[in-house]
Amino acid sequence: MELNSYLEQLEEQIRNRKAKAEVIEEIRNHIEDQAEFYEKEGMSAEEAIEQAVRQMGDPVEVGIEMDRIHRPKPGAPLFLLAFMMSVAGLLTQYFSFYRFGEELVVYQRVIDNAFARQCVYVLMGTAVMLVILCVDYSPVGRHGKKMGALLLAGLFIICLSAPGYLGSHSYLKSLIYLFVPVYGGILYQNRNRGYYGIASSLFWLAAAFWIAAARIGGGLGITIVMACVCYIMKTAAVIKGWFNENRKAGIVLTAGIIPVSAVIAVLAQLQPYQIKRIEVLFHPERYAQGAGYQAARTREVIEGLTMFGTGGVKPEQLPIHMLPGVQDDYILLQVASVYGIIAACLLVGLLAVFLFCLFRMIYKQKNRLGKIVGYGCLMVIAAEIAGNLMINFGFYTISTGGLPFFSYGGYHTVTIYVLLGVIFSIHRYQNLAWEREDGKNKQEKGVLAHLGKYRIRIERCR
Repeated sequence: MELNSYLEQLEEQIRNRKAKAEVIEEIRNHIEDQAEFYEKEGMSAEEAIEQAVRQMGDPVEVGIEMDRIHRPKPGAPLFLLAFMMSVAGLLTQYFSFYRFGEELVVYQRVIDNAFARQCVYVLMGTAVMLVILCVDYSPVGRHGKKMGALLLAGLFIICLSAPGYLGSHSYLKSLIYLFVPVYGGILYQNRNRGYYGIASSLFWLAAAFWIAAARIGGGLGITIVMACVCYIMKTAAVIKGWFNENRKAGIVLTAGIIPVSAVIAVLAQLQPYQIKRIEVLFHPERYAQGAGYQAARTREVIEGLTMFGTGGVKPEQLPIHMLPGVQDDYILLQVASVYGIIAACLLVGLLAVFLFCLFRMIYKQKNRLGKIVGYGCLMVIAAEIAGNLMINFGFYTISTGGLPFFSYGGYHTVTIYVLLGVIFSIHRYQNLAWEREDGKNKQEKGVLAHLGKYRIRIERCR
């Protein structure tokens, strides 16, 4: 069979447009490579092509198999998983806060129509997540720098034009988390560029840190999480040899000199109130009436917790009356007070299972871009959960965005759903994320074609 005719029949069996182009290109290249081998064995060019085509097998059967392999994974199970967590979060908020009604409004702790607003935020986040889930994530590896520039420029312009609150735009702070998956694309674009690639990646991280700290302001904890997650991603890329630099020197530079210099620079710029916050972490009892008020009150509430709670019959004894921002930062403590420690532990267990499911999705990912972007998004969600738990345990008072799914908030809720959408997209399109090897592809013995992580095995005829 003639080569073009063979490829046309094979192409007709593949339904995914992206996979179709990549598969045909790969098979064409490898048939030509095989034909070249036969020519060296003494065949004419025409005979070599015919033999290579014949050896590939029936085009319909090969095409059907390639169509089966390169199909997006079903999105319904992923959506169902997120939906269940969303419902659990809304039910927890309602039965822990909003069912008390006017009793809590008296204390001016609950915003009017807060539950209705949160339902809207969840619906908005779910819609955005669904859109991202249905879109192939891989363009971030080609356009990461453009996306990063648009995101940071957009945040900068919003901060210039939008009204601030107490000298900052802290209500926007969660949006800086969107830089994390984009940063994975930036690292991917900087592959094979040596120390220039490392320097370029560091520049983008510094720009994001400046926007978060100097322009958005507030949300010190979120800024730290974003910077640490991005830096871990960058260090992992160096260790994996993405930049083709001297690996030992790159590791010393990335994991040693740069972070130490950054910490010194940050410490030198700390304001007195920020230094006091650090001191509160270690000695909250010294500042029980000032900066350590929340930590002291948190521990007071913890001391009064029971295994099964109070049922919420006395709102004046609950954290919502004693602590500011309970809906955002202390919802777990509120649950433990109303329904007991066991109920709070069940919520923590539910979050742990959810994180484990996300980890398994990313762990099975073979594509390097998908892996680093997925782990970045996962680390943000895990850091938010861990940070919020520490706040509820009374260890520190540095604010986070809140507990994913369970805390009140618009920007934070939507941002978490965006990150989930990226993770789900990575999982769904893992068989369609084509990744070229750096340099010339190495041929394995008995392997004719490399199609992503799949291989077409052909025995060579001599």
